[in-house]
Amino acid sequence: MSLTKTSSRKDLSEVSGQPKSTTIVKYEKSSCLFCNEWFDAQTFTEHLIHCGQVLEECPNGCQAFIPRIRMRSHLKECPRNQLQLNQNGQRMSVSMDRLDRQSDQRLVVIEQDVGTIRSVLNEEIRQRLHLITDVGNIRKQNQVVEDWTRDTEKAIDELRRQLDEEANQRAFASEQNQLDFQYCCNIAQSLKEQVESRLDEAQKLVNQLSADVTFHQNQLNDNILKLEELIFENERLNREKFFQIEEFLQQINEDIKTKLGNSDYVTSKYATLDYEVKNVKNIVCETEERCDKLDRALHQTMQNISDLETQMAMQQRIASVQNIRGHLIWRIKDYSKKLDESKQYDTILHSAMFSNKAFSYALRLDIYLNGKGTWKGRNLIACLNVLTGEYDPLLAWPCRLQAEIIIRDQCSNLADAEDYVKTIYVRKKSDDFIQSNQYFHIPHRVITSRNYLRNDSMFIEVRILK
Repeated sequence: MSLTKTSSRKDLSEVSGQPKSTTIVKYEKSSCLFCNEWFDAQTFTEHLIHCGQVLEECPNGCQAFIPRIRMRSHLKECPRNQLQLNQNGQRMSVSMDRLDRQSDQRLVVIEQDVGTIRSVLNEEIRQRLHLITDVGNIRKQNQVVEDWTRDTEKAIDELRRQLDEEANQRAFASEQNQLDFQYCCNIAQSLKEQVESRLDEAQKLVNQLSADVTFHQNQLNDNILKLEELIFENERLNREKFFQIEEFLQQINEDIKTKLGNSDYVTSKYATLDYEVKNVKNIVCETEERCDKLDRALHQTMQNISDLETQMAMQQRIASVQNIRGHLIWRIKDYSKKLDESKQYDTILHSAMFSNKAFSYALRLDIYLNGKGTWKGRNLIACLNVLTGEYDPLLAWPCRLQAEIIIRDQCSNLADAEDYVKTIYVRKKSDDFIQSNQYFHIPHRVITSRNYLRNDSMFIEVRILK
């Protein structure tokens, strides 16, 4: 009996309504349903004809199905064989002859089947050897896989242990960080309280200083008035003294002319005159010394007043910044003179104060024409400062600004002008934070090139971008 496998599949023709296509797959070997042996497709049909396990019906009519190989022994034991032995003796002999012939044929077929079985067994042995080889290779591979699995498990265990240790360390570090953070918060709170208290003290001190400045200014004004009155009084007294001396000298001259004959009288007059002249010289020297002292005191007073006026003007400028567009053009006149002063005295040039917008940060550009530190003598050093302004408590901190510093090219033809542009960033943490200046440099060779410096003047433009 042949075993076949039939499979049906749909393709695009089924969807369109065309007939189905059937694929038949035949196995290389088939199994006999009676003896369970496997045979090739060519020998399978022939085996079924001569297979000894095929069931056949008993020829005596006992309704038993006996395998071919046991048919002869069944006929000897068949119950109907004894009943019909006498009646069918002749028939039995014929049947026996026919069975003998069939047995001979079957023996030949069996020999052929045995040869086929031997070839099949040999093929199966070869296949088993191949299978044994494959199984050995698979076992080796399994051994390698098992070794790798053990190594992997060990590595995984080691990684897990390291992860546990790292997790513990991180947990400990997290707890330590929390403690440090709490400690920092406590320190920050205490510092904040100290700063607030010191700010209050500073505010009180500023108020006291303002009151003292006002008091001293009033006192200085009073002293100036007194000094002026004293100077005027001294000048008046000196004029009176000089007038008295002149009158006295005139009287002496008249006495000399009238009394030239009397020498004793002339000598006494000359002695008196000499004494009076010495007294006048002493008075004049004392007056000059007092005038010098008054001049020095007046100069010191005027200097103090000038400093106070400068401070007041500075405070007024901080309180009311006029330029609120974030754009400044600054003309530096007498560049050569100011550069020499910077080389000699390290002077700083301050621009006018401006703001990036209304009610916003107070800004100022500071410039060292001769440089500063390691950049001194070869570069112009500048910085854009965020000053303390009137509206700082209302602004967002930290302050972050981006600006362009432009040195304008004073070329006669504006189409050929090439300005020198430098982008800078300005940062300040808070309104009460002391800013560390963020400097940028421009080499002197750049300033002296092209037409950046013309008529001993330079134009510097500042634009706040954002």
